[in-house]
Amino acid sequence: MIKRLVVVILGLMLLWPSGTASAHPLGNFSVNHYHGLHLHPDRVDVKSVVDFAEIPTLQEKLGDADRQCQDLAGAVRATVDSQQLAFSVRAAQLEFPKGQADLATTRLTCDLTAPAEIRGPVRLAFTDSYRADRVGWHEITAAGTGVRVDSDVPAQSISNELRSYPEDLLSSPLDMRSVELMAEPGAGSAPAGSIAAPESSFGLAAAFNDIVGTTDLTLWLGVLAVLLALVLGASHAALPGHGKTVIAAYLVGRKGTPRDAVLVGATVTLTHTAGVLILGLLISVSSALAGETVLQWLGFASGLLITGIGVVLFRSALKRHQGHGHGHGHGHGHGHFSKAGLVGMGVAGGLVPSPSALVVLLGAIALGRTWFGVLLVLAYGLGMAGTLTAAGLLLVKLRDRMDGLSNRMQRYTRFVPVLTSTMVLVVGSGLTVRAIAG
Repeated sequence: MIKRLVVVILGLMLLWPSGTASAHPLGNFSVNHYHGLHLHPDRVDVKSVVDFAEIPTLQEKLGDADRQCQDLAGAVRATVDSQQLAFSVRAAQLEFPKGQADLATTRLTCDLTAPAEIRGPVRLAFTDSYRADRVGWHEITAAGTGVRVDSDVPAQSISNELRSYPEDLLSSPLDMRSVELMAEPGAGSAPAGSIAAPESSFGLAAAFNDIVGTTDLTLWLGVLAVLLALVLGASHAALPGHGKTVIAAYLVGRKGTPRDAVLVGATVTLTHTAGVLILGLLISVSSALAGETVLQWLGFASGLLITGIGVVLFRSALKRHQGHGHGHGHGHGHGHFSKAGLVGMGVAGGLVPSPSALVVLLGAIALGRTWFGVLLVLAYGLGMAGTLTAAGLLLVKLRDRMDGLSNRMQRYTRFVPVLTSTMVLVVGSGLTVRAIAG
């Protein structure tokens, strides 16, 4: 039975075309900006595109293109030799492309223009402060017709006006919110016309989101979605993060048992599932809540929790190391975890909800299938817990083998608790600093 299930899952993974969905590779919370400056001898035109991912779209429910472009025109600032330009809206357009889990995204396109005189060398400064509190890609280009532009920014968008983001920049997205350039009459460098957006190719995760968003949900599709949620949760937990380094150090340094590994995995599942459900509820009822800010604070809390556990472990390890030699056969308790420590590790590992699981829940809620979304989130958490528990059990088994080393090697293994507690402390501190830095 197990072998047949594995074959089915592997077959499903092979059947779905490989690739990465082109929609919002920067995250489901992102609000991405593009401003294309086009200078003329008598005016400055700006093509502004703002791409709202699924969750901001769900929260803000933008419905009036003209009003949104008026707000955008008021939020950008441009000067020519210190003379401020007054932008007006020539055209406004709102589109709602389909995103993950059948949730809509928003593409706002505003054509702005402002009179300006470029009869000789001038300095132009441009700043974007529209939706500055939201995370995302920020890009500016500059070109001219009858105007020579001397600028550090390119003349053509490298993201095709927020349609296709370069993969090599996804880990460190552009954050160009302002630019200063020199311009003077001369041969221009008009921007090339936009090219068609590439067709999206979907992998396993995107296919899973399509199943969740289908209007005709059958029993077999529902079962398939649950199985895929388990697989995706397990693969997600295998990626860097989720406190696996900390959990490993905890299990090795404190002589954890298989039961301890299972307890940590169960706590991760419960914490992650509860976090997704609570955050999903808050986002669905409040347009003012910035989900990425909540995730940042949760990351900060997780880092502090791990740091606190590291401090306690380090102090305990030092006391045990200093008292080493008083007897090696005494007691059984000090080598095992306290339940509070185990639960703390599980909470730290599952405290930050997965944005992909959150999108699945919100998509199900939008289709009136809240119960199905909750079931999928739970399956996702169980998949995560399965990976973490398996990793913990493997570590326990490897550590038990290490305990069978010769006495000469065991003389050095007494330093392991100190080293592992130090690792927990360092990782916790690093996570805290990273959360503060955003």
